[in-house]
Amino acid sequence: MNSKLTFLTEKGIDVNTGLSYLGDESMYNDILLDFKNGFIEQMNGIKNAYETSDHQNYVILVHALKSNCKTLGIMSLAELAYNHEMKGKENDIAYINEHINELFLKANEIYKILDEYFTL
Repeated sequence: MNSKLTFLTEKGIDVNTGLSYLGDESMYNDILLDFKNGFIEQMNGIKNAYETSDHQNYVILVHALKSNCKTLGIMSLAELAYNHEMKGKENDIAYINEHINELFLKANEIYKILDEYFTL
């Protein structure tokens, strides 16, 4: 594993999982960059669905976030998104309200890691 990928591993991203899904480092980096470039828009969609109480789209959007993160080995955010997806399906709005900041704080953390990674 090259030093750039080691940086991600040191930041808690399971690069080996990502590579197992995407095949090689070049493909992993391409998909990771696409994810980073669309990340703010994706999170804004989640925020908008949350703020407008559009629970159906909220569940769809956190499901997509979970899937993208899992494919890339961003397991900490994938797990949070999964919890929001499941609680959304259960219509447990109290859980979502209580943990929405945690989701966005982790998303900000991940974005900063990805931003730094692509400037190395």
